[in-house]
Parts: sequence; structure tokens; C-alpha cells
Amino acid sequence: MADDPNPDAQTRMWTIGDYPAIARHLLPISEATVASLDIQPGERVLDVAVGDGNAAILAARRGAHVTGIDLTPAQIDRARDRCAAEGVEVDLRVGDAEALELPDAGFDVVMSVMGMIFAPGHAAAARELGRVCRPGGRIAFTAWTASGWSVAWRSKVAHLMPAPPTGPTPDDWGDPDVLAMRMDAAGLVATIETRDFAWRFPSAEVAFETFVTAAGPFVMFMEVMQMQGKVDEARVALLEVIHEANVASDGSCTLPAGYLLVSATR
Repeated sequence: MADDPNPDAQTRMWTIGDYPAIARHLLPISEATVASLDIQPGERVLDVAVGDGNAAILAARRGAHVTGIDLTPAQIDRARDRCAAEGVEVDLRVGDAEALELPDAGFDVVMSVMGMIFAPGHAAAARELGRVCRPGGRIAFTAWTASGWSVAWRSKVAHLMPAPPTGPTPDDWGDPDVLAMRMDAAGLVATIETRDFAWRFPSAEVAFETFVTAAGPFVMFMEVMQMQGKVDEARVALLEVIHEANVASDGSCTLPAGYLLVSATR
């Protein structure tokens, strides 16, 4: 589903849909991440899995020299257009979080907002964060917690999939014990903080339509369901889990989705 190890599938997942619409919802997480790093003018900052530029733009506004890497050429194009519209300069490049073509210790700050966690090679991605950060530099990234809407929808539709995913998944980063072990193995000293977040929409129906038309993992899931003749069942299951997770009482839709903010030093 959202954790296909095939790099072509990964690229396609973040090309289809309307990622900027999703990124607008995630902006508060980028703001919190950048604020936690206390980025200073002139610092060299790397944003891994830059998406359409949320965190990179915020860092550039602080006067940093920012490089943004993403596996998906379409995301780099989106980020380039957005940076131009925002009037900031970011060095944007296509690249793989598991094998960054960047020098050792080349950055003062390395960050990734709900991006690096989708790299299939978790250990390699963690090592790369540390490798490109200078000794004493700061690293921060985010991961969804193992509860809330972000994980609930996967559980709700698991029975519709032909087989459960094998190997590590993005959700594994939501386990603080697993995360701490990975950081230690990568030679990073990390602290982990749980933060609150919620997806907010005018209604459950708007939430559903946004996810299945804009969010790559959902779009791909619905494509698989269409091919298997299960699209109606999948729509019912997704709407059901949205209604179950919704904590709003005024007809709108609020889906709690806590996340972990990981701060580390090399």
C-alpha cells in the first residue's frame, strides 16, 4: 500500500494525486519542526523528502542556505514552483534518502517532515541523516504515532489487501522503542517528543474525497481496489473509519493524528 519497496512505485505514489493539497494540512508540523531546530542565518540546511517545500521554505526565510532532496521529480518541480512563488532560494535536487549524493558532514541542520519515514530501507535512511550532518549538528524528523487516524485507516482496510505488507513499514517509526534503537544504531543521540496534530475538514465526506483524490497512498490503494473489484467495499470502509475517528461534534471533521518529533545530534 503506502510502503511498497519498489522505487518506481514509491515515485509514482508521490506523483499522483495533489500533494500540495495534503502539504497545506501538514504545514503546522513543518512549522514545529523548523522551530525546534532554531535555524540561524547562514546555516547549511538539508530537507530530506522535501515534498512541495513546506519546511525548506520556512528554513530559507530564516536566512539559511537550504538544499531540498526528493525521490520524485514531480515533487521537485512542485517545490521549485512554490519556492519561486514564495520568493525564496532553495537548491532542489532529485535524490534518494537511503543514498544521498551529498558530502559527509556537509550540513549544520538535517530535517525531514513525514518524508524519510517512507524510505523502504529504514536503517540506511537513518544512517544517511547522520552521515551528512556535521559533528555537533542538529537533526529533526517526524513520524506518525502508532495510534490515531494515520494508522487506523490501514488497519481498517487491511483485510481488503491481497497480502499484508512484509518487512518494515512507515508505521514502524511510530514505535518509540524501535525508533530509539535505530537512532542508536545510526550513531545519533536522540530525544523523542509526542506532539498533537489533527486533520481538519468541513465534513467527513470532504475528508474522504480529499484523501482519495489528493493523497498518493490513498489514491494507489483505491486503484488496487478498483482492479480487484472491491472499490465499493473500500469506500465504505474508509468512510466508516473516518466517522469512527472524527472527534468533531458540529458536523465538521477532526481526525486526531499524533506524531513524534525526533531531535538528534551526531
